[in-house]
Amino acid sequence: MKRPIRIEGNIAYVPLTKGYEAVIDAADVPLVDGFNWCAEVQSHTVYAIRRDCSGPTPSTVRMHRAIMGEIDGLEVDHRDGNGLNNRRNNLREATKAQNQQNSRTRRNNTSGFKGVCWDKASGKWMAYIKANGKRRTLGRFTTPDAAHAAYAMASRALHGEFGRIA
Repeated sequence: MKRPIRIEGNIAYVPLTKGYEAVIDAADVPLVDGFNWCAEVQSHTVYAIRRDCSGPTPSTVRMHRAIMGEIDGLEVDHRDGNGLNNRRNNLREATKAQNQQNSRTRRNNTSGFKGVCWDKASGKWMAYIKANGKRRTLGRFTTPDAAHAAYAMASRALHGEFGRIA
């Protein structure tokens, strides 16, 4: 039995499995209606997905892709990093590199700041950033806050609107 979509004004709420709910623009309901969507829980976020068994092999359809359509060679990035916020103002086309620039700080990060790690050799905090396929060292600093400030400045310059500093 299909779970009903709730519409409130210009926003629609799509119920998923595991108690989750995706948010879309009400105008996009025809693109997702008629399917039972599931929650795909990943380490960094949750995505709305469904299975498509219409072809010779089953495939996974992500809600943000169903809304934005197929874009040759590009990915769909969630500006706010929330995989359940599938409103068009939160979705944008991105290269794989741009999508990764908008990633959150990794769980195993020990400094608490994106782009900052402890450098044993110097006994200082090192700031680094990846851009154009190359990792660049931004310098070594006495505090993680100072290293993070260097990362934030470089991210604004190199990553632009896709840069996420936290």
